[in-house]
Order: sequence, then structure tokens, then C-alpha cells
Amino acid sequence: MSLSLKAVLALAALAALGAVAAAIVVGSRTFEGTVVSDPYGSATHFDEARHRAEALGWTLSLEAAPLRVGEQEIRFSLLGKDGAPLDGADARVTASRPGTARQDRAAAVRPEGAGRFAARLAFPEPGIWDVEIRAARGADRLDFHRRVQVER
Repeated sequence: MSLSLKAVLALAALAALGAVAAAIVVGSRTFEGTVVSDPYGSATHFDEARHRAEALGWTLSLEAAPLRVGEQEIRFSLLGKDGAPLDGADARVTASRPGTARQDRAAAVRPEGAGRFAARLAFPEPGIWDVEIRAARGADRLDFHRRVQVER
């Protein structure tokens, strides 16, 4: 094997090792820590939440207006098991990016009557966002999760 071929192979190996080292450094600087403190417990509670949702029979209808970067109104309706508006309910809205807690945000919700609600929420960047709406009426509580696309 010629000396120039050995030098090329050595440089390629060094470049590959450098790329791996850079990936490790970037990954360790951007890791936020534990995403879910108890993954097994979270998974087992999923079935409990699903059964509770089936028993309550509440439904959420998120208004289909296109979401854009910036502050905007998000509107939704809550209906009871019988299809009637879920009046007297309280709601809370949060939005987050999947896989990170850096841009989590919450918004105050105001009832508009007849089971309709609105919240003013700001999305700082485009992409996929998870919107969680927590609804409560009396002792009954239910979380709704929707994945939405935010456009530029």
C-alpha cells in the first residue's frame, strides 16, 4: 500500500472520529434530562385515562383554522356524552414541542358559552406542536391531546 493511500485512509478515519466526537458533544449539551420520570407508570395510566374518557363520553372539537407562527386565538368545543355542550366546565390549554420542554407554554382559557372556549396562544416557530386541553367539571377531569401543524 502506498504512502499516499495510507494518508488518505488515516485522514478519513480521523474525520469519522471527529464527526462522532462532535455528535457526542452536541447531544450532551442539548439533552434536557428525563422526559418522563416513570415511563412504565405513564404507560399503565394510559389505559386508565382511556377508560375514564370512554365512561365520561366527552368529546373535543378543535377549530380547524390554520395555525401560524405568532399569537392567535385557538377555539374549541366540549360536548358531553349526550352530545350537549359541556357547560360549566373549566379548561386549561398547554402547547409544547414533541421531545422537548424548552418551549412549553400555557394559555388562559375563557368560556364563550354553549360549550365553546377560546384561548390566546403564541407559537414562536413553525412545525409540529402538541396541544393539550385539560377539561374539568366538578370531580370529572379529562385530558385531550392533539398534534397540530403550525405554518410559517
